[in-house]
Parts: sequence; structure tokens; C-alpha cells
Amino acid sequence: MLLVYLDEKSKGTVKPRETEARIARLNEFFGSYRVADIRGKLCRDYADVRGTEAGARRDLEVMRAAINYYHGEYTLDMVPKVTLPDKSMPRERWLTREEVASLIRAARKVGRCQHIVRLLLVGVYSGTRLSAMLGLQWMPNTTGGWVDLEAGVMYRKAIGERVAHNKRKTPVKIPPRLLRLLKYWRKKDMAADVKEKRDRPTLHVIHYFGDKVIKPHKAFRAVRAEANLGEDVTPHILRHTRATWLASAGIDVQEAAASLGITTDEFERTYLHNDPKFQQNAANAY
Repeated sequence: MLLVYLDEKSKGTVKPRETEARIARLNEFFGSYRVADIRGKLCRDYADVRGTEAGARRDLEVMRAAINYYHGEYTLDMVPKVTLPDKSMPRERWLTREEVASLIRAARKVGRCQHIVRLLLVGVYSGTRLSAMLGLQWMPNTTGGWVDLEAGVMYRKAIGERVAHNKRKTPVKIPPRLLRLLKYWRKKDMAADVKEKRDRPTLHVIHYFGDKVIKPHKAFRAVRAEANLGEDVTPHILRHTRATWLASAGIDVQEAAASLGITTDEFERTYLHNDPKFQQNAANAY
């Protein structure tokens, strides 16, 4: 069943390589079993062996998809239920404005970390996921998103790109402060291209001396250390910070969720309790 899904379906998934890696892990554990042998205990045993509930949950979601695909194409006599580990608890950590400011100062101070300044500002002002931020370009393209400086809109999805239902890359209106920064950066990049006589123009909004940034984690750790912040401060916390700030500002739930590319249910479950006005009407009911 897993091999059929690998041969017939995996290449059409949003992230084929990740799907193939998950199937390999699943096959290593479940390969000697029949589909009819799948039970809740077996799924829980897999989660124990996997060592991380979040990783096990994603792997088992692939197995559930493989079962459903096989049943739809070839028909199973019995369709087992895949038991998934519980979802991870929402993160409680976010950055204060003072912490963001300290990170920006640190990024300007630490050598060769100017690209982290852009990462920080784009992250806290747009709440865009790290991979989408790194893919942002100055013009429409088929490999990443782009910023429309005239319309003031950030398109986080590449032209023709397929995305997972839980990783939506919706367009977002660029906040005025970020828009001013983006226009400044664009002029700065164009001037640098001419001054340094680069072979090709700088394409990406967040770049390292004209080249696309692939993995910013080493530089981010150096900046974090300079700012005296803990290991719980990661690039993903920028998105979490933006969402928390939106909730604290009392922004309409649908509008806030749409700007982040998540459902209103997910926004309410994860962030709404951070709104200081949360349940205020209920508290004052009588």
C-alpha cells in the first residue's frame, strides 16, 4: 500500500521529497504488517519509536492518505483507522517590541548579518513563514512569492505553485512602515547592483550580498546571542509574534487570520486569548 502511494501519488504532492522520506520511515516500521493489522496501539508504538509526536503525526497523516488512496483506486475489504498523536500545544512565547528592537540592533552590530535585519522586519510586520520570506522576490516569478510595491501587496505564493491546505500562502496587504522599508531596500539593491557590477540583478528581498539566503539559522543564532535572548527565540517566533500582536490590538479575527494565511478557528485557538479585551463583554454582562 505504501509503495503504491509512493509510485503513483507522491510526486504529485506539495512536497514530494518530504513525502518520500515519510514513506521510507513508515515502511521501515509498518512494512512487515498487513493493512488490516493497523490499530491504535500500533500507531502509538510508531509514535514512541519516532520520538517526536509532531513528526509522528505528520508521518501518520501520510499513511492515512496512502490508505485512502489505495482504497479509492483498488478497494480494501477493511479500511483501518489511523490514530494520530495529539496536536502540539500552541506556543506561548512571543517577542515584545523591546526584544524585536534589541534583535535588530544586534543584527546591525554583528558582522555580515544585515540580511537578518530584513528577515526580522518582514517577519514581524507580515507574519510570513520563513520559507516564504526567503523566497520573496522583487518581481513575479515561478519559484517564490513577490512584493508589489505599487499596489502595496505581498504575494507569498509563486505563480502556479501548489500549497498544502494547512500551509496557505495568501496575499497580504503590506503595512505602511514595512512598505517604506521595502521601497528603500529596493533602491539600495539596485544601486548596489550597479556599483558592484553584479552579473545579474539582485532578485530576492532577503539576500546575502545579492545571493538568495538558503539557511539563515547560523546568523540568526549569532544575532540572538548578541541580543542576550534564549534558544526559544527562533525565526518562526516572528510569525507567532505578529499573530500575537494582531490579537492584542483587537484586530477582527477574520482579517487577522486571512493576513496570516490560517483559518479563523486556528487563530482563535492559538492567539485570541492574548487579546486583553478577550471575554470583556462576558465579564461585564451583569
